[in-house]
Amino acid sequence: MLRFVPNAIMKSCWRHAKYFRLGKLQQLLRNKLPCTLILTSRSKSYYITTPIFYVNSVPHIGHLYTATIADAACRWQKLKYPVNTSQPKLVSGTDEHGTKVMQAAVAKQENPKRYCDDLAQKFKDMMKLFDVQYHDFIRTTDERHKVAVENFWNTIHANGYIYKGNYEGWYSTSDETFVNDLDVEQVIDRDSGKVYHIFKDTGRMVEWTKETNYMFKLSELVEQVKAWVYENPNSIYPPKMRKLVLDTLDRPVGDLSVSRERTRVPWGIQVPNDPSQTIYVWMDALVNYLTAAGYPEVNNDIFKDMWPADCHIVGMDIVKFHAIYWPAFLIAAGLKLPKQIVVHSHWTVNSFKMSKSVGNVVDPFDMAKKVTPMGLRYFLLRQGVIEYNCDYKEEMVYAVLNADLANDLGNCLNRAVAKHLNPEQVYPPFHQEIFSSNPNYVSSFVASKKEFEFIDLVRNLPGIANNHALEFHFYNAIGEIMNVVRKANVIIHRNQLWTLDKSVPDQLRFLQTLLHCVYEGLRVSGILLQPFIPELAEMLLNKLSIPRQKRNMVDAERSFLEHDGKVEPLVGNPLAFDKKVLYKRL
Repeated sequence: MLRFVPNAIMKSCWRHAKYFRLGKLQQLLRNKLPCTLILTSRSKSYYITTPIFYVNSVPHIGHLYTATIADAACRWQKLKYPVNTSQPKLVSGTDEHGTKVMQAAVAKQENPKRYCDDLAQKFKDMMKLFDVQYHDFIRTTDERHKVAVENFWNTIHANGYIYKGNYEGWYSTSDETFVNDLDVEQVIDRDSGKVYHIFKDTGRMVEWTKETNYMFKLSELVEQVKAWVYENPNSIYPPKMRKLVLDTLDRPVGDLSVSRERTRVPWGIQVPNDPSQTIYVWMDALVNYLTAAGYPEVNNDIFKDMWPADCHIVGMDIVKFHAIYWPAFLIAAGLKLPKQIVVHSHWTVNSFKMSKSVGNVVDPFDMAKKVTPMGLRYFLLRQGVIEYNCDYKEEMVYAVLNADLANDLGNCLNRAVAKHLNPEQVYPPFHQEIFSSNPNYVSSFVASKKEFEFIDLVRNLPGIANNHALEFHFYNAIGEIMNVVRKANVIIHRNQLWTLDKSVPDQLRFLQTLLHCVYEGLRVSGILLQPFIPELAEMLLNKLSIPRQKRNMVDAERSFLEHDGKVEPLVGNPLAFDKKVLYKRL
């Protein structure tokens, strides 16, 4: 049976190999599980964000990956808190100010606002196509955001953290960031001999600039930011990114220019009461997280329900802005800090960095036409590993989707609901005697050790998947789910259920009971797949006629009730008459 492991993980698999060899991995994971996963309420809404996406170009799979991580995390919370009055909220948006946006608009001979309108709509279209359900979509050109940014500026200024001064140093227009001397490298062009300087982190050119700007007293807040990171071990995740942030904070950190001369950067929000200055694009952008929470109305119920943010999802290239600048800004404004910043690595394409100049940028809209939107979404979450860069190969997309969705999941469902195995077309019953050690029940058609192990596997799956999901290791959660699907398939094949004689009572009971096991494996798997591939999971659960109100985490935890002598309400329910293929082979 073909099984795919994300390539970035291969180098660390040896650490877990001994558990596979000894067959103890399941037991170890089981011992780590909490007594229960279900809490019916939260003190506030779970508030998760993507970064607002820069509109200097159209969406690519890197943007989609960030969005699907955030959406999957938000949906996972909904799965766990189904009756909470404060539903989890995902916020996304577009960053529409700054020099690069203005330059891109000029290059297309468009008005900057009209240019931003078009690009913002493309990002919204991407979200809709790939089933990313956002609660709010913030655009930095929105009036409500301008009000929030101006209030945020005035608050920090009134608190004494902004002063006017002269800034002289390096600036990267491409990255919209001021760059420390230590992060600049001199490069000589081999062909022309021309000397220029680049930002080490991104390889993009920097220029020396001298301006009269407003400065933010970052140097006074570094120790407080560092204390926040130290005192909250999960504040920056994964651990290697936390170490990177702490290493940066241990280096000399000066004050930060938080405005630009308006003659240089006219496309942005003006500094309150100073028409000569434009607010720094990153301060402008970061405030979007507050805008969505109703800021500056900090005392209303909306703000109290949402802030502080539970999780910011960001790419590794913007960790400095979120893990150093943003906490410092919030401290200066007297606001609570986010609970967690989750940093993911990037996608390369055939081992090369995505680049418009190279021509290897993957268009998610184009790929959706080839493999379906739900297929591409699934692939990114199935193969993406936040700690490591992941390599995108189109042939791997086809291989993974065919193996997991068409072969394993699709084939298992088709065999399980086929009329030859289930002529009554109902959720099959479970006969306890098939799994009983009762000596009075004499038959060669009884469950083997493998079937007992399968029940344990299904029952442990919600807890194991939850542990992985809370660590944003969605590839592991999906891997565990697909393992159950494969084992369900094996039950049909190993016991050759299609050969059983349904007119013989003990064979019929055996068939129905093992089919019940397969259905329970598919039901629990379908529930847990909802955050990752919602459209397909819904199709799967519909085919099994699982009621919509019975598709939450608590329902996934309650499996094989009849094995324990309880009543399973699903038994005898008619299956849905639906001949639609779950996922067509590519």
